[in-house]
Amino acid sequence: MKLFRRRSNLPTDSSDEFVAYSCGSLRGICLKGYEAFDLMKIPWAELKTRPGPNHHLAKSSRTRRVVRTEFAPAGGAPRALYVKRVLIRDLRKRLGCLFNPSKAHREWTAAYRLLAMGLATARPVVCAEQWQGPWLRANYLVTEEIANARPVRLELEHVRAARERRDLLGQLAEWLWQVHRRGFYHDDCSAQHVFVGPQTARQFYFIDLDNCRFHRATVAWGRRVKNLFQLLRSIPPRWASRTDRFHLIQTYLRISGESRRLRRAVIRMRRLARLKRTSIYL
Repeated sequence: MKLFRRRSNLPTDSSDEFVAYSCGSLRGICLKGYEAFDLMKIPWAELKTRPGPNHHLAKSSRTRRVVRTEFAPAGGAPRALYVKRVLIRDLRKRLGCLFNPSKAHREWTAAYRLLAMGLATARPVVCAEQWQGPWLRANYLVTEEIANARPVRLELEHVRAARERRDLLGQLAEWLWQVHRRGFYHDDCSAQHVFVGPQTARQFYFIDLDNCRFHRATVAWGRRVKNLFQLLRSIPPRWASRTDRFHLIQTYLRISGESRRLRRAVIRMRRLARLKRTSIYL
């Protein structure tokens, strides 16, 4: 089983205990207590037309579905979970999976590396793969729900006061610099993939980690500016004014000690916006 041959990629300083996972034709790894979680009982084919009382379809596309459910791990209380299934239908991707980890495995490994670094994310509890002969047919990742948190995009939608909005964006900028300073880079750093907790104890979380990178030192300038661009692009203009957006950039550059690079950063982001045929509303 290829997943277990890669288990050495897991952080060795994690206090969590991992065990083998088996469910029908699925094999993988799980957090101790989740061995009985049954991925095969989720009615994947009927979720759109007949969702069950314990299965809520959160996202759906041709190859990917995300389901919210609840499960009580052994010796624990019921917990809200998100289950992501990715089907491998493209021949090129099946060939790639012969040599590279699956999306589920990449997210599993990245999440535990992130947690070991002291950065918050949704904790994975099950990672499983379905193989048919030499081909990977599907992979599954189950994560715990991030309690009392929602995407920054949604949080900005509900913030009315200008001062509160700038406080949120300023804290987001400070957090993003800390992430970059520790060497973590998210290749899709949108306001939908960054979650934030309540204002009284504001904490930020990254989700969807299959396209991320870990650097030995601070993330390079170009990639850091790209993350700022991705955040600004994903925030609609009605939820953050031009002044708010400059506040985000200026706070980041001030904390990182690069205030003199403001003009250079803005020019680079505007160039990215033209290349992507989008806008950052600056």
